[in-house]
Amino acid sequence: MSERRTTERLLADADERLRATERLPERLGEIRGWAHNGDENVRVTVDVHGGLQELRLDESALALGVDELGAQIVELAHRAQRAALAEGVHVLGDVLGDAAALDMMRSAGLADEIGPDPEVIPYTPGVDPNAHRWRVIPPGE
Repeated sequence: MSERRTTERLLADADERLRATERLPERLGEIRGWAHNGDENVRVTVDVHGGLQELRLDESALALGVDELGAQIVELAHRAQRAALAEGVHVLGDVLGDAAALDMMRSAGLADEIGPDPEVIPYTPGVDPNAHRWRVIPPGE
């Protein structure tokens, strides 16, 4: 059974979550997803909203023709946005917890990115779910 947390610990946990929440817009704004085609002559980079940030075309990509090149850019932008969304969900999961992150992935159409049996650890501020794995080194070692 876990020990009861003190008022001071609860306040510290709330402060920690508030700090993480305050940085969310900045962290989400920094996220980029990218994808390239098989020949690696077309590369697309988008932000978490799918906004095109960079498009790199090698000269050899022009040989694809207008229609094929356009189709590849659209497909790559879609794949890049999925990657950016998945990263955004992970950032939000740091603040909201694993269960909320998994729900967001499902609602964003990213269920196929979730492993078969993900381990869901409810978020408890100030509690490290891996503490049982710690190896404490006594002083003087």
